[in-house]
Order: sequence, then structure tokens, then C-alpha cells
Amino acid sequence: MPRVVMLLLHLEGVSFIQWLQTTFSDFPDVMLFLTRMGDPRHAFLVYFPLALVFSRTAGLRALLVAIVSEWTNLILKWMLHGERPYWWIRDPEIYEEGKVPDLQQFSLTCETGPGSPSGHAMVTAAVLWVVTSALVASLSAAPAYSWKRNPVVRAVPWLIYAVIMTTASVSRLFIATHFPHQVVFGTAVGVLIGYMFNRVQVQSFHPRMCVMLSAGLIASALGLYSILLHLFEVDPSWSIHKATQWCAKPEWVHLGTTPFFSLMRDSGSSLGLGVALHSVLPKVPAPNSLNGNSASGECSTGVVSTALFIPLLLGLTLSTEFLVLPLEPESLVYSLVFVKSFLYIVTVIGVVTGFSNLIQRKLKNG
Repeated sequence: MPRVVMLLLHLEGVSFIQWLQTTFSDFPDVMLFLTRMGDPRHAFLVYFPLALVFSRTAGLRALLVAIVSEWTNLILKWMLHGERPYWWIRDPEIYEEGKVPDLQQFSLTCETGPGSPSGHAMVTAAVLWVVTSALVASLSAAPAYSWKRNPVVRAVPWLIYAVIMTTASVSRLFIATHFPHQVVFGTAVGVLIGYMFNRVQVQSFHPRMCVMLSAGLIASALGLYSILLHLFEVDPSWSIHKATQWCAKPEWVHLGTTPFFSLMRDSGSSLGLGVALHSVLPKVPAPNSLNGNSASGECSTGVVSTALFIPLLLGLTLSTEFLVLPLEPESLVYSLVFVKSFLYIVTVIGVVTGFSNLIQRKLKNG
């Protein structure tokens, strides 16, 4: 019965993807842009730094949720053994030769990990849930007479959240890298993780907890990998072979989409968070949020300074993607990803908290 259900989900999913590719055939660049913005990397490169600028609590929570949701996605992918449309249609048991559906591939189609659940949908849903919740909570904390307390105003962030998740999910289907049920499942699990971690106070963590988390992520993933490989005789890397076999262009297959790449990013980021909690944050007082009770001159100074700082910060974070790593051996690549992620997190937290401290001193000195 489950096999029949999955077969129907896949067959209907292929038909829906074909419809999307036909309907939005004039907008491939838009779809590629949307799928890039939903990439789990942007949880670390964009959403976490931006949240940290406006709220240390929300920023650190967004980082923790990004780590946990991406690791959870990796574990689920290995356990669920999900197919991807662009290679599933090549299965001779499904479609006879000459009757294979025409699914167009793009430069971002050929991801190498298993397909279920969608990592883009899952990580983005989890991280933006935390960020959106923090924004709505900030609006709700405004004085009773403030326009910020208007129910319509407080509903806008959730509407934007829904639009982002819908467009990101559609883009994943359009490029034929996921089936519909995979993005729905990923979104649901992401929302659940975001909800569960929405009240976690990361600043209260002892640095040792982050070190243990870093080691635990690797140990648990490698343990599951070993169990699947040796006990159940299932190769967790089976999807990499599928991707390289059926991708339209070999250069579209990237090592950065492998499960171990994500694992090293998560583990390195966890260790970086622990070092930051120990060495950076204790030396920098938590900033006071700018609100309507602040003097207008102080408020404008903080707003202008923040508006100038954000582009510089995003320029710094996004520029790290241009650091070229060697393509082999894989052990060296993954080691460098770990180190890069560790240094990145410490640097971003240090830069943002340093900026916050500078603004607070400036406002205090008038």
C-alpha cells in the first residue's frame, strides 16, 4: 500500500511540475532567484545576521534553529530515502523507453542529497518562523495607542512569511528538484521546529553545551550513516550516484549540496556559537531596542547608523561564498567547511555585537 501511495504522489507530482514549467516558462530567472533565496545557506548568510542586528535574542535563536533544522533535515533524508523528480523519471520500472516525461533541468536542479523532506522549505520555514515571531512580539509590545498594535499590522509579517514560503516552494518544484509532498512535508517540519525552539534562550547556554552539540551532530550523523551502511546494507550516498548519472550537465552537480557539507557547516557553526558565547558576548552588554520612548534625535541616529551598517554586514557575509575551496580530497573539503563555518559565526557575532556596543555608547554620550 505505501508503495502505491508513493507511486501516485510521484506521478501526480511529475504532472504538476510539468504544468508549472509550462505555465511559468517565461520566468526561469525569477524561479532560480527564489530558489536561491530559499537555500539553507541564506539562513546563515542573511537571516541570522539581519535578525542579530535588531535583536540579539532573535538572532542567536535563528542561528540555533538553522543548525538544528538543517541537521534534522539531513537525518530525515537519510532515513526516508526520498527520490527527486529529475532522476526518478528515468527509472525504467516506471516509464518505458520513449515515454519518459519531459522535465526541464536548470543550473540548480541537480542537488545530490535525497529528496524528502525539502531542505530549502524546512530550514527557511523554521528560521523565518523564529524571525517573524520575534517581529510580531515586538509589535505587540508597543504601547496600546500605537499603530503597531493594530491587528492588521501584526498580521502583515505572517502574510509575508506565507508568501515567501509559497514562492520558495513553487520554485523548488519548477526546477524539478522536489515533488510537491516533499516541500509540504519540509515546511510542516520546519514550522514545528521553529515553534518548539521559539522560546529557547540561547544566551543562557553554557559554551560547553555548544561544544557538545557540535560533537553530537557529527557523532549522531556518522552513527546513523554507519548503521544504514553496515546493518541495513543501504548506502546513504546512493543519491549522489543518481545525481551524477542523470543530471543534464556534469557542472551542475555541486559538492556543496551533499549531506556531509551541510553537516560540517552545522557542526562548525555550533562550535562558533559556543566560542562567541564564551569570548564575545560576555564582553558586550545587550543593546536596548530603539522604541517610541527614545528621544527623536537618538532614535534617528540609531536608525541611520543601522541602515548604513546592514549593507556592509551583508556584503561581508555574502562575500564568504566567494572563498574558493578545493574540490578534493573530500576529507579536506569538509574540514575546511567546518573551519570556515566556525570562523564565520564568531566573526559575525563579534562584528554585530561590537556595532551594537558602539551605538549604545554613542547614544549614552549624547
